Amino acid sequence: MPQNVIVALFDSWQFNYTGCYGNDWIKTPHFDRFAREGVLFENAYGEGMPTVPVRRVLHTGRAALHEAGWSPLRATDTTIADLCWGTGVDTAIIFDCPMYRLPKYGYTRGFDKVYFLHGHEGDHAYYHKKPLIHLDPKAYISTLQLEKGDEITGGEVIEPLLDEIADYLKNRQYWRTEEDQNCPNIMKMAVKYLEHADKNQPFFLWIDNFDPHEPWDPPSIYHPDLRCPYDPDYSGAEMILPMTGEVKDLYTEAELHHVRMLYAEKMTMCDTWFGYLLDNVRRLGLEENTMLIAISDHGEPMGHSEHGHGIMRKCRPWPYEELVHIPLIIRAPGLPAGKRVAGLVQNYDIAPTIANWLGIEGAKAMHGKDLWPLMTGKVGSIRAFVLSGYYRASVAIYTEEWSYIHWLVSQQLVNTVSGTSLMFINDNQSDMIKASTGRTLISATVERGAVEAMEEYKKGLTLDGAAQWTCTPGSVQKVPDEDQLFDRKKDPFQLNNVIKQHPDIAAKLLQMIEIAEQDLRAS
Repeated sequence: MPQNVIVALFDSWQFNYTGCYGNDWIKTPHFDRFAREGVLFENAYGEGMPTVPVRRVLHTGRAALHEAGWSPLRATDTTIADLCWGTGVDTAIIFDCPMYRLPKYGYTRGFDKVYFLHGHEGDHAYYHKKPLIHLDPKAYISTLQLEKGDEITGGEVIEPLLDEIADYLKNRQYWRTEEDQNCPNIMKMAVKYLEHADKNQPFFLWIDNFDPHEPWDPPSIYHPDLRCPYDPDYSGAEMILPMTGEVKDLYTEAELHHVRMLYAEKMTMCDTWFGYLLDNVRRLGLEENTMLIAISDHGEPMGHSEHGHGIMRKCRPWPYEELVHIPLIIRAPGLPAGKRVAGLVQNYDIAPTIANWLGIEGAKAMHGKDLWPLMTGKVGSIRAFVLSGYYRASVAIYTEEWSYIHWLVSQQLVNTVSGTSLMFINDNQSDMIKASTGRTLISATVERGAVEAMEEYKKGLTLDGAAQWTCTPGSVQKVPDEDQLFDRKKDPFQLNNVIKQHPDIAAKLLQMIEIAEQDLRAS
């Protein structure tokens, strides 16, 4: 009997917005059911933030943080789909993540079948010339932000945000029910693929849902008789595409709470349609020979403290827990049901796990490790620490007891999709933020010059990965004034920096980062 793999990725799925990860108020019965049937990883971390670098890591099984940021897939990169070529494994990718199909980026190469659904955030240009008749973009920004947003942020942010919302709404203006949403349609396409798959031929199916990525416009936004089930009494603006940046003075507490509740409603919608996938996998008799993986690329900052360390959306290169700690649940024949794994794992462990399950060669060339021995209890752990961060901006290390963040830039860099020019670090600048050892780990030197980033992005030109670090409009590469150390046992959401109390631990962790980065470069 052929062995198959289905990966169901949900973009920006924050782990603690799921019942099986300890949330006691959100409704995610299907993810919770899946966790009872499979193996849940309590300490899985993404390496190489955000969207595009993470997908490079997931598809290649190799770390990217030390060598590449937001950049095209290289000819020398080998993906799971590449490895499946000529082996008899049918490969398919079904997705609505616009960044997957940026011109010249090549992330869908090697797949036998490629299905793309238009219309999510980041796909504005596709609907740019379509008329907006029925909805007003200003209705989706608070009065305070409309009046004071530019002044508070110190830049022109309102008009670009209104333009972004307008282009997005052009596709949404006729939505009424949940089945109009992207996630349901992605899952229906996935089930259609499964229904037509040759049952005697192994397959590798990658389902990439951009939901619950912002805009957070769940079913209650478009249905005239629905209210957000998690915040039904809210009466302010429905900020489905929240303004990026530091939330201080830009949001009321009620607004911040409502944004998170819209996100929660979107998560519940994703859960419903993940359940639809699970039911059809069972109906089609695929449970007995299929590995099914539910995972995210990263989480999402959404406000103060543990919600986002004071920012909204991925507008700073900050690898805090709410961003880099990801959900990961795997179910396959031969795995124990309901097992929870506490050991640290990295997102580049997914590719070798898939390759070995499919019986294809190539896992030995990957940085990741097969998770099967850990899931079956043959080993208690596979790594002592994990890394995360943003290329040339930040590096974080997570151990069982500690998390430590080393900042690599000492001045602001304007984001590439803000509609303004990039400001680059001078070639000879080396006075980076230093940890307690006084050492600088990695030079943040990048190419001199400036580009009109929005135009570059729209044209789909190849970027070098040093200039572009995120696609969130209005982002600024601004970091804290000092490196940070946190006690994971006492302070899991990293609210109390204890680097001054434990400089020796910080120095040791910095050295571990340096050695790990050197090893990765050599491998």
